[in-house]
Amino acid sequence: NLGLLYEKDDILYDLFNNRIMFPICDLDGNTVGFSGRIYNNEETSKYINTKETEIFKKGKILYNYNNAKDEIRRKKEIIICEGFMDVIRLHTIGIKNAVALMGTSFTDEQLEFIKKLRVNIILNLDMDDAGKDAIIRIGDSLNKQSIKSEVIFYEGAKDTDEFILKFGKEKFIEKYKDRINFLDFKINYLKRNINT
Repeated sequence: NLGLLYEKDDILYDLFNNRIMFPICDLDGNTVGFSGRIYNNEETSKYINTKETEIFKKGKILYNYNNAKDEIRRKKEIIICEGFMDVIRLHTIGIKNAVALMGTSFTDEQLEFIKKLRVNIILNLDMDDAGKDAIIRIGDSLNKQSIKSEVIFYEGAKDTDEFILKFGKEKFIEKYKDRINFLDFKINYLKRNINT
C-alpha cells in the first residue's frame, strides 16, 4: 500500500486530489513515497505526504540526494533546504547540490549520513521564525559532532523559492557566495531581542 488512496464508506478516494505530485526517492534513487502540494488557495494542508511505511521513513530521506550526489561530491558541499520547491528552484538557476529535509526536523540518521559525506554543509532553511529556530537546532547538532556549517541569510522573502522569484537568480547567488558562519548567525539571532 503506497498510501495514494483512502477509503471512506466503502468508496476509494484519491488522497492527493488537486495537488502537484512529488515522487520521494530514497538515498539510492528508488521511489518510496509521494508528497502532494496544493496549487490553489484552498484552506487545507500545504503538503500531504504518503504515510510512513517500512520503505518510507521521512527521517531517513534527503529529498533530491539521488540527483544531487555527483554535484555534491564535485563541489564538496551540500546545501540543506527545508522544502521541495526550494531545491527545484535552485536547480533551475544552476545550483544542483541541494537537498531538502522535508520539514524542519533533522534526525540522527540524516546527521550520520551527512557526516560520512565529508563535505562542507550549508544551511538554507526558511527565514521565518520556525526556519531560523531549525537552523540553530541543526547547526548545534552539527557542532556537537565537530562539524562546521554555514548559513545562507536573506531578507524580504520567507523561503528560497520566493526570494529567487522576487529578486532573481543573481541576487540569490550573491547571498550564496556571502554565506555566514553558523556561530555568527547564532550570535546575531540570539541578540535580536536584546537592547544594546
